[in-house]
Amino acid sequence: MTKDPSIKFKSRVYQYSAAFAANLGILSIGLHYGWTSAAVPVLRSGKYAFTLTPDEASWLVAIMPLSSLLGDVIAAVTINKIGRKKLILLSAIPLTISWILIAVADTKTNLFVSRVIAGVLDGVLFTVVPPYLAEISEAEIRGFIGGTFMMTLSLGLLMINVLLYFLSISTTAYISSVFSLIMLVIFPYLPDSPYYFLLHQQDVLARKSLRKLRGKWNVTEEIDRIRKGIEEDGEQGKIFDLITNKTYRKCLFISLLLTLTQHLSGIVPIQTYAETLFQDTKDFLDPSTTNIIYYLIFFLASIVSLVLADRAGRRPLVLFAAGTAALSQLANGIFLYLRTSSTKLDFLQLLFISSYTVAYCSGLHLMPVVVTTEIFPSNMKGVALCVINIVFSIASSFCIKLFAWSKDNFGSYMPFFLFSICTFVGFSLLYKYLPETKLKTMEKIQEELRGKKNKNERETFIDDNKL
Repeated sequence: MTKDPSIKFKSRVYQYSAAFAANLGILSIGLHYGWTSAAVPVLRSGKYAFTLTPDEASWLVAIMPLSSLLGDVIAAVTINKIGRKKLILLSAIPLTISWILIAVADTKTNLFVSRVIAGVLDGVLFTVVPPYLAEISEAEIRGFIGGTFMMTLSLGLLMINVLLYFLSISTTAYISSVFSLIMLVIFPYLPDSPYYFLLHQQDVLARKSLRKLRGKWNVTEEIDRIRKGIEEDGEQGKIFDLITNKTYRKCLFISLLLTLTQHLSGIVPIQTYAETLFQDTKDFLDPSTTNIIYYLIFFLASIVSLVLADRAGRRPLVLFAAGTAALSQLANGIFLYLRTSSTKLDFLQLLFISSYTVAYCSGLHLMPVVVTTEIFPSNMKGVALCVINIVFSIASSFCIKLFAWSKDNFGSYMPFFLFSICTFVGFSLLYKYLPETKLKTMEKIQEELRGKKNKNERETFIDDNKL
């Protein structure tokens, strides 16, 4: 007999609550990432207390992902010592300070310091929150709960652009500081990961945590399964294990492939320079309005992907996203190459960028982080996510600079051609190597990656001899 949906929800209320609280930090990071799109044009306009040069504006954007490298390392070293919950909680006060610095900024220095703080916390939260979400959730809803991470990031991107449309930079910063404070108030009452407790042989706390998260008393079977998986994974992994261990090497290859395809598709430059890009369509629609429409599309498309994550599967969503994104970027590049002056067809750029955005959100936005947290065992999550996030940060900064350089030296069409080529390459490799992890326990995924899967299963995994 199928369990009543209302009963299921009630039994999972702590899973949803913990995801909500943990994601408040991610919301703040999303606000920071989206802030530059609408704030930089104001800061460069000469109508603010100070004026940024084009180069300063570029560095103000790029310094946040670069600063996250330090946060990645901090989180990787401490995630299994301090714990997921404590690290997330410790981020709340610095996040609040980062927004206060923007609110009271009367010099450029305040802004850069704020962006550095936000960048470090970006690295910490991007390393800690995904494994926390994966470890607290049941297999049946793990895709949904894991996907809330990037969906919340999308919400932050939309919210900050709407706020800056109506309010000043200072007022918007004060409002943005509230979300991390809310996290500080409610998160202490929610459970830490049972995986973390079992890593430290704290069985009583693990059972207490899992009973809350599952809404039932008898959790012995799941505790035994998690403990067995941890024992098979072995001691805390080191960075070199990602290369020397065949299974971890497979996981790293898949995760890096997902991350590079995600970023080399061009998402960060498009979001960073969204309002500037839409200057070409100003005769069709006001750039500030178009900017908000863009982020609304981004957010709504992310919700659709979140709903489909545990239904359509990770692999189909990623492949659809990569293929369609590559075609959309190619179409936009061709349009800009053929465009000689402002025409009535300029709205096509908005159409192609929107098409790319919907495609990206359908699979490349949420699924890379979901798959990464699913395929790595608990003892390797911190180290692996540190490496992935370092690549994430470098790729983001590289794409921002590549966009500006290729646009200035070759023309507005060139960045889109480059992003299209990179995404086509990513699609080809993902088609060959990306596994399906839908509705499988993380222990089952590890068994399959180690080569223990049933021969009748049709999912594609990498042959050891190919790496």
